[in-house]
Amino acid sequence: MDGILVINKPSGMTSHDVINQLRRILQEKKAGHTGTLDPDATGVLPVCLGKATKIIQFLEDKEKGYEGTITFGVTTDTMDAKGQIIKVSDSTQLKQNDVMQIFGNFVGEILQTPPMVSAIKVNGKRLYEIARQGKTIDRIPRKIHIDDLQLIRFYEEEIPEIDPLRSFTKVDFRVLCSRGTYVRSLASDVGDSLGCGAHLSRLVRTRSGCFTIDDSIELEAIRNEPQRAISALRSIDDALSFMPLLTISDFGKKRFVSGVQLDMSDILINKDVNFDTLVRIHDKMEKLLGIARVMQSGLDETVYKPIKVLSQEMDLKI
Repeated sequence: MDGILVINKPSGMTSHDVINQLRRILQEKKAGHTGTLDPDATGVLPVCLGKATKIIQFLEDKEKGYEGTITFGVTTDTMDAKGQIIKVSDSTQLKQNDVMQIFGNFVGEILQTPPMVSAIKVNGKRLYEIARQGKTIDRIPRKIHIDDLQLIRFYEEEIPEIDPLRSFTKVDFRVLCSRGTYVRSLASDVGDSLGCGAHLSRLVRTRSGCFTIDDSIELEAIRNEPQRAISALRSIDDALSFMPLLTISDFGKKRFVSGVQLDMSDILINKDVNFDTLVRIHDKMEKLLGIARVMQSGLDETVYKPIKVLSQEMDLKI
């Protein structure tokens, strides 16, 4: 089975749990996901099966979209609802315009410090492993990009298990961001900027690259009817549709699948693309051969370097 299943990950499962279940249900050894989701988060988890595992690296960098809820006035050690509460404060004085103004400050390229409970390695150890020892270490802030951050709903809600005598301000929000963005950290940083602290109390990934939650299928549906995975499978070519497409000659096909660099004489249908751009390579029958990088030779000529040959037999699902 070669292609991509867009799973709507349920809460309470790790991304790796989903992979393990699909391997068992579909009897497919080769499986991997793009972009880890926290266990309590739900939503879009693209799972690459069979030969599609060869393109995971090209899908991981794509933009992500999320919807979630920030609870103000409650700070936790993990920045989400699963953590231990370390501070409770009054957030009922917040106004909707206050939150919208702060949201605006986070749009664009910003520096974000990764949370301690994350899979980033420092000196060979995962941060979450260090956090389990009750330790906190300095982390280097990383550049991320927030393309859009919108407030959907502003409201107050009682949380009796935290404080039966007061309400807490909450906002439902929508964010579009680059790979590597920790939405938990974003929620915590917004709360700190407003002076009352906050944590991420709900998160749904609505988009990962070209895959949206409308494209997704429930894991339970595949568990109950494994054959549904076949009709839900997205093609490798479809997953790479964000790349410009070049069509090559039969002679060019022989060179490409052998890992030989192509030149303009091998190209039948060409699109004007910049140097250092990744492109899809098709043969005359519109079958996907793989991925190449557009480069400039020493003679100032355009050449196409094979980056990933996906199949020589051309048996990919299209």
